[in-house]
Amino acid sequence: MMPKYTAVLLRYGEIAIKSNQTRRRMVRLLVKHIKAALKEKKISYHKVIIEYGRVFIETDAAHEVADATSQIFGIVSTSPVVVIPAELDQILDVGQAIAKAEFKKGLTFAVGGRRMGTHDFSSQDMRVKLGERIYEGLPELEPKVDLKNPQQSIYVEVRNEKAYIFTQTIKGVGGMPTGSQGKVVCTISSGLDSPIAAYKVMKRGCIPIFVHFDNSPYSDETNRNLAVKQAEHLSKYIYNYEVKMYVVPHGDDLTEVLAHAPRKMTCIFCRRNMYRLAREVALVENADAIITGEIIGEQASQTTRNLLAENSAICDIPILRPCIGDDKNDIEWMAQKIGTYQFAHESVACCTLPPKYPTVHADLKVIPEAEAKMDMDWIKAEFHQSEILILREGDSTG
Repeated sequence: MMPKYTAVLLRYGEIAIKSNQTRRRMVRLLVKHIKAALKEKKISYHKVIIEYGRVFIETDAAHEVADATSQIFGIVSTSPVVVIPAELDQILDVGQAIAKAEFKKGLTFAVGGRRMGTHDFSSQDMRVKLGERIYEGLPELEPKVDLKNPQQSIYVEVRNEKAYIFTQTIKGVGGMPTGSQGKVVCTISSGLDSPIAAYKVMKRGCIPIFVHFDNSPYSDETNRNLAVKQAEHLSKYIYNYEVKMYVVPHGDDLTEVLAHAPRKMTCIFCRRNMYRLAREVALVENADAIITGEIIGEQASQTTRNLLAENSAICDIPILRPCIGDDKNDIEWMAQKIGTYQFAHESVACCTLPPKYPTVHADLKVIPEAEAKMDMDWIKAEFHQSEILILREGDSTG
């Protein structure tokens, strides 16, 4: 009879090396997000158990729980497990039964495992004896041992009075639990880069506030709609916190740029204005940073000199660029992995204003001269005209 999977083992990585106080706080956050995710996905469970370096979920839907929780920030990996007493004879019997039910004929295998606590057998004894039991006790499978590159594996984790046996490890998204860091303003377009930049800081525990700059009348609604779809998709990784999106009109200030700035520097002044608008959002939302998707040298506006020219627009809130050293191939790979690639491929040009021959080495002296001629009242006006979307509701219980 095939042993029943009655729990899920969840592993977290970096959290375990934090101080005791920080680790306890982060694990509590993690468990809160786990419960919220399972409730949202309507997957039942009986109990969540916290142990050092591990979280266990008792459930009758082990495989569904393992899949769902692998997508929660802070989880390194998950495994559906069979739970039995930590007795060597039972480990060998159940391990052999699992191998008989799940291993395919003629494939190579390996046994992994470790124990924590005091037992009358060592980790090595357990691995060797279970390997022998499978190799000798299941001749019909024609199993062959391969410790370096096995096609099938079975693992045993013994913790005090219980043993957990599993054959599957699902890679998690990793990172830190949402809310372990503060709020950040994530600028988001309809392209590939900015959603990845947002994802990277979300993975580190930040709570995103998405901001899209609507370039109308210099673009149509396509980019706005795709940006909303990108933000909605990313917000699915967030539990227990409200996720907002500001759609900020950006056309009036661009008209000022066209009237007073050198044409070859249009994109530089455009980005300076975006940062000013993002700053307004950050101040209202009490955010700690502005996140953008620039990559060094990808666009003319993203040369090191031009980034310097753009950064000086604001000085009291940091502008962070998580993708700054990535190659485009890296971005495309990650976009496919997290599911934003499909949206970016529906994108069209963000606006009609980029000059044919943009500068790649901005003259910093030109910036204050040009901006002195501009009407800067648009900053407050455009911000107050923002459309605010609630992409996810927060936890009203706090």
